[in-house]
Amino acid sequence: MTTGAGHDEAVLDLRGGARGRVEDAWRRWETRLPRLAAWIEPCSEACGDAELRRRLSSRGVPDARPFLVSVGNLVAGGTGKTPVVLDLARRLSAAGLHAAVLTRGYGSRAAGPRRVRPDDPDCGDEARLLAAALPEVPVVQARRRRPGLAWLLREAPGCGIVLLEDAHQSAGLPRHLDVLILDRWERRAGIVVPTPVRRLPWGPGREDVSGAARARLWLVEADTGADGPLRGPAGVVVLGFARREVWADGASPAPGAPCAVVSGIARPERFEAACGRLCGAPPVLSVRCADHARYDPRRVAQLLAEGTRRGAACWLTTAKDRVKLSGVWPADAPPLYTVGLELVWRGPDPVEQVVLQLLEG
Repeated sequence: MTTGAGHDEAVLDLRGGARGRVEDAWRRWETRLPRLAAWIEPCSEACGDAELRRRLSSRGVPDARPFLVSVGNLVAGGTGKTPVVLDLARRLSAAGLHAAVLTRGYGSRAAGPRRVRPDDPDCGDEARLLAAALPEVPVVQARRRRPGLAWLLREAPGCGIVLLEDAHQSAGLPRHLDVLILDRWERRAGIVVPTPVRRLPWGPGREDVSGAARARLWLVEADTGADGPLRGPAGVVVLGFARREVWADGASPAPGAPCAVVSGIARPERFEAACGRLCGAPPVLSVRCADHARYDPRRVAQLLAEGTRRGAACWLTTAKDRVKLSGVWPADAPPLYTVGLELVWRGPDPVEQVVLQLLEG
């Protein structure tokens, strides 16, 4: 347990030591690699990138519809793929193009293919969140994407577009369009370019920045400002977006109520700060669980006991964690509220219109 300086708040970190040590090492290695790693890194990256390019070389473009659209990134974890997929599915369906989602169901025990239900504990937490938020959209989980897509098309033959969640590095599955969320980027001569990041295991990068060239649409988190419109290299459209935290379903705690926070996500600090802004005061307790953590009654009793000790009148969590906590949250416990994410797009044209123009152009 650690206590925040200058605030009556505390952090209970239940993520385990291994992940924290790895992330601390990545931060140190951004500026200075260990001597042995500095010798090994260039060779391992060159071999890894060559193998990835070899596997992706046969991916190709589908011959027919439905449209297949990948949404992915270049780094591991925490870049907002799920909110983007959710928002795109809603918008594309509203535009008359019946959408479906194919996901690997990261962290799930089920290989699939299977139609995801929000209350299915064997499905991945992000898959369950998508199914809960998109009741009219088929969400299919499959560890192997190609048979998963074939199964989806048999089960939902009328879909017009399939969103392939977290598929930028997936080989063997063709697509009409790659959408890439750039976690790290900068402007050079007015052009948006991805910022290099060290490859796994020396950093969070899944591949080097050359992988961005496979995408024709880049999404970057950016506020409107005086820097002018977002422009990409030739052949690439860049759209900006901002995340806005909102109370899901309109339910919110009483003003001034001391709140605790529990989350199992890659970057909890950002979520905790957002909860503080929504409540008007920092949380009295922040419980950090491992990304994709499973919750059981014993774990919930532990965090509730600490919340009581800290004087928490209610709890806040993410939409992803809520689908797992709902089944184990005691009826007599302090109320549990969900903080959701809305995406605000920056650009002259709606994102669904940009996607359709790229698909049909």
